[in-house]
Amino acid sequence: ICQIAYALIDGDRILAQADSTELPRYGLKVGLKNYAAAYCTGLLVARRLLQKVGLDDVYEGNTEVDGEVVSTSFNKKTYFVDEVDDDKRPFRAFLDVGTKATTTGCRIFGALKGAADGGLDVPHSEKRFPGYDRDAK
Repeated sequence: ICQIAYALIDGDRILAQADSTELPRYGLKVGLKNYAAAYCTGLLVARRLLQKVGLDDVYEGNTEVDGEVVSTSFNKKTYFVDEVDDDKRPFRAFLDVGTKATTTGCRIFGALKGAADGGLDVPHSEKRFPGYDRDAK
């Protein structure tokens, strides 16, 4: 489950959510608990949120999935989207995994990459993605 939430005094509010069990509607019938399904779930929640807040036409996301981290500097700030619109800044979201253990290459980072490729501004680096080699850098 991927959710975009914000905190209030009386409780959290969920703006958008997606679950991997929804993926068969989009053609992915099997393998709903692997890295690729986590990526697709993150992508789905990003597109739902941007459509809900009216930013889906401005921030289309990454059209070529190549594994690269996209970042843009605008007014001395770094945004993790392809281009920044002058009128509307991208929707920034921060990863909160709670008490879940995070290791390099785990599915949580697949969902993060899917959300970032979907057009959300999620601060991250490629150091936690599968295939990252610390010695090669």
